[in-house]
Amino acid sequence: MSRIYIDCYTGRLERTDIYLVRLILKDGTVIEDLEPRRLFPISNPDMYITLLDDKEKEIGFVRDLTEIDDASRKVLEDCFAEYYMIPRITRLVESIDKFGSLNWVVDTDRGRVAFQIRNRHSDIKKMGKSNRIIIRDSNDNRYEIPDYTALDAHSQHLLFSYL
Repeated sequence: MSRIYIDCYTGRLERTDIYLVRLILKDGTVIEDLEPRRLFPISNPDMYITLLDDKEKEIGFVRDLTEIDDASRKVLEDCFAEYYMIPRITRLVESIDKFGSLNWVVDTDRGRVAFQIRNRHSDIKKMGKSNRIIIRDSNDNRYEIPDYTALDAHSQHLLFSYL
């Protein structure tokens, strides 16, 4: 089977599990247990979405979320909200530089978290010309600061020494 390009004319999606969807093609063909993944989750989250089977073979492809029906778009967005759950940092509480790594305590939209950052140069990234920052901890978890200018003065002070 070759790659199926999905838009509002070729098929629709239904959610069957927390991360899985069912593809229903216009001709009635149903393909079960597909796992949607963004190919560019940070730089272009609404375009280039692949649908993988249980062997991680690409079955379907959505070029742009605006090209599918509203219900299918909501299905994908709900799956991505679970799969790509990235806590948003709302406040930096503490930053301790210890033995070459950073230990941070932060408040997020999901509660207070303490984590370690191994390499401040590659694990704290400002995204282009925007005020968005992505942070990766030593366990490969990701955190986001959507707009560092919206943080309180103490948080900005702690953050600026690492940007």
